[in-house]
Amino acid sequence: MGSTEWADEYFWLIDAERPGDYPILARSNDDGAWKRHDMSTSEFLYRLLADADFQPFGIAQYDLGTTFEHGSGGPFDGQPL
Repeated sequence: MGSTEWADEYFWLIDAERPGDYPILARSNDDGAWKRHDMSTSEFLYRLLADADFQPFGIAQYDLGTTFEHGSGGPFDGQPL
């Protein structure tokens, strides 16, 4: 399960009759309707981050730029392994 600060929700749909097949169920806070996405988790995440046409989901449409900040306060406190 996952969610965004905009209250969108993401879940895997697990079906005992289809082991190994995990489509994504997503619901946008804007319309509240569940949408099924028959793709891998990595493709779904890529589209969320990079595909501006993947609406109503994703952040690419907002052109926020790309940033990355390492975590801190963990056991390695940002130090390389």
